[in-house]
Amino acid sequence: MSEPVSFAAPPASRERFLLPPAIILLVFAMVVVAVAGFAFVSAQQQSLGTQRLRNDALREAMRALEAADASAAHVLNGDRGAMAVYFRDVEVLTSLRPKSLDTLPEVPPVLDTLLKDWSEAVSLSADGRADEGRQVLVERQSRAAVARIGEAAEAALGEARAALSKYEDNIGLGTLAVLVLQVLSGTLAMSGMFFAFRSSAREARGRSLALASADTSREQVARLFDMADVLQSATDYSDANQVLKATASDLLPGFSGALYVFNNSRDRLVRSTVWGIGDDVATPETIQPDQCWALKRGKPHLNRPDGRKLCCDHHGGPQTVLEIPMIARGEIMGLFQLFATGERAQEQLDAATGLASAIADGMSLALANMGLREKLRNQALRDPLTGLYNRRYMEDCLQRFVRLADRENREVSVVMVDLDHFKRLNDEHGHAFGDSVLRDTAMSIVGTLRETDIVCRYGGEELVVILPDCGLEAAAGKAEMLCERVAALSQTHGAAISASFGVASVPYTSSSVTDLLGAADGALYKAKQNGRNQVMTAERRPFQLERLEDQLDPPRLQAAE
Repeated sequence: MSEPVSFAAPPASRERFLLPPAIILLVFAMVVVAVAGFAFVSAQQQSLGTQRLRNDALREAMRALEAADASAAHVLNGDRGAMAVYFRDVEVLTSLRPKSLDTLPEVPPVLDTLLKDWSEAVSLSADGRADEGRQVLVERQSRAAVARIGEAAEAALGEARAALSKYEDNIGLGTLAVLVLQVLSGTLAMSGMFFAFRSSAREARGRSLALASADTSREQVARLFDMADVLQSATDYSDANQVLKATASDLLPGFSGALYVFNNSRDRLVRSTVWGIGDDVATPETIQPDQCWALKRGKPHLNRPDGRKLCCDHHGGPQTVLEIPMIARGEIMGLFQLFATGERAQEQLDAATGLASAIADGMSLALANMGLREKLRNQALRDPLTGLYNRRYMEDCLQRFVRLADRENREVSVVMVDLDHFKRLNDEHGHAFGDSVLRDTAMSIVGTLRETDIVCRYGGEELVVILPDCGLEAAAGKAEMLCERVAALSQTHGAAISASFGVASVPYTSSSVTDLLGAADGALYKAKQNGRNQVMTAERRPFQLERLEDQLDPPRLQAAE
């Protein structure tokens, strides 16, 4: 009998039909692994940034600790002027310790004891018993406590350096792995195209499209890596906007877009930047969060010009708009918009949603990092009670303005403000009432002045206002206005509230920072002596001849000759 005929395909034929799907599955797996690698690298970059911020906070706290130790020593050595510096340094140290020194093991109780020892020693020095104060610090080994804290901080920084090195190594290895997987996926995709071409022309065309898609995906992932890397160096919204515009124009050609971010009070979104939009297309300056379905739903939303489907209240115009909420660490940071026009606008936006979401995610993380850096910077430069700049920032800023005024023949004025009978307000109404009066005074002054003017808390109930490009008479006029605004707080709080003002100016009354503050303080003292609730200006000094000559134009010089 003859053998039965077998209808099974030969092994070579089975391999020919099974190999392309296997390669496709393998390429897909590699793409998934590559995306996972991208997520891993992004997480490592985020951890790296967080660790660097912690290191910076710890170093700043150690500098504050050393400064407080030094100022305490100056006080015990009889330097009465160092008392204010000591309290300021202790205040800075206290504000920085929760997120730095208190995180170190065994450091918080040592630091608490050290602060108590310093306080006791300084109090003894203030009572004229500096020797006893020094003896207290010697007996309780305060220097050894400072050294122990320093050793603990240095050990923590050493561990952090090791962690940073580990993060950097992980980022390098993850990037290399993703690139290798991309190369392998491209190679396998080309192999699949080769077998598909042998099968049929139709399959060859499909594999060619798959290869092009893989190449595009690889380029997009690389470009997203570049965007994430550059955003790490962005210091403000202007830098981030430039990176976003360059990346979106490259990865999403043919689309226009806009970026909205929350204002400081987070009650509305403000337009941060736009790109690719013609002059005939108007975009709103602000967007209310309750007017945007993307923000309310927390997911991408498509606004169509025909209005037949759910549309945001702020939408208007002939464009179809894809809106993507930018979310980082569970908080909405802003709104990313992508515009398209034409009959295929919705189809184009649907195809671009994934890539636009990846760009929005990278941008939202950068905005969150900038917000965190700004928060830490404000904590170091601002007074926690009033929100005003602290004395350290005031001294640095005033030094720059005075140098600029002297170099470019410009004016800068200082107004020193002191609340009248503030101790009596605290005694009669309580310290909470006094704090409320101080906060409202600060808000009233800031709301009255220009954006370029700087208001600082000098100490206690004393405030200092820096007025760039403002002469003595104009500064006195502003001080009169502030005096009225502060007195008006009496009606709000139901108590007699007023302030005295001292005004000084470069070059009219002073020539240096020390002279300027001294002149303003002297004028303030005169205002107090004359009955308070008034403005006094410092005495004028003769102009320097070279400043007078610089202010004269050539025709007047010739006429004078």
